[in-house]
Amino acid sequence: MKTRTRRILIVAGAIVGALIVLRVGLAFIWPTLNDVTTGATPEYPALQPQRFSKPADQVFAAALATAREMGFEVTMQSPETGVIQAVATTPVFRFKDDVTIAVGRNGVVNVRSRSRVGKGDLGANARRIREFQGRLAGRLDPGTGRRKPV
Repeated sequence: MKTRTRRILIVAGAIVGALIVLRVGLAFIWPTLNDVTTGATPEYPALQPQRFSKPADQVFAAALATAREMGFEVTMQSPETGVIQAVATTPVFRFKDDVTIAVGRNGVVNVRSRSRVGKGDLGANARRIREFQGRLAGRLDPGTGRRKPV
């Protein structure tokens, strides 16, 4: 009986140790943060606001359609202020992340994605913003699909 208990403790300790090593290793790949905003998160300097040379109402409509296309649950939309609030749900663990899309009158689009749970998102918020920006650029500037940084 003692041998079996000892084996269980060794295996449990090895699993915990492996998880700690994995978490430390992942910290070298992705910064430990859970809130990413275009143009305001130093850990992701390439994530910048986009500027489109289309009327703000057209950019807003495209941003709203893109959010819905990505499966975001739109909780608030205000064409007057240019703000869209949404919730993105992660596929595996079903975590809820808050997404704010702000469309300025000058056609500039800023995006913020913030995890509700945890201190690190393993890059999920940055990937979500990149995907949103790529889809939005493809919708507003078909054929190029490129982001237009401010």
